[in-house]
Amino acid sequence: MRRNEGFSLLEVLIAIAIVGGLLVAIINLVNYHLSVIDRYQTLSVASMLGMEKLHELKAAPVKEEGHFPKPYQDYSYKSSIVNSPMPFLNELVLKVWKGRDETDLKIFVAK
Repeated sequence: MRRNEGFSLLEVLIAIAIVGGLLVAIINLVNYHLSVIDRYQTLSVASMLGMEKLHELKAAPVKEEGHFPKPYQDYSYKSSIVNSPMPFLNELVLKVWKGRDETDLKIFVAK
């Protein structure tokens, strides 16, 4: 009498299909999280560069635009001065961006 031990071809194919589906899902999940990490890193750098530029502009608020020096030449900025509801203050707005990611920073300065 012969005993059938081991897996049939159908069982092996089903197992490979399940493992393949899981691998695709895991790869997509990792790729998504890597893109989120990259975006938050870009926004963090943009915020820090923007805060430094705001402190420079706070002494003499002017409308200005340009790029940051190396190694951050991919980051651009544009400042503007907006009248605030308070008669003795202006709002200094600085927009910093790299590609599609951007952040706005605002402070109040005396007129």
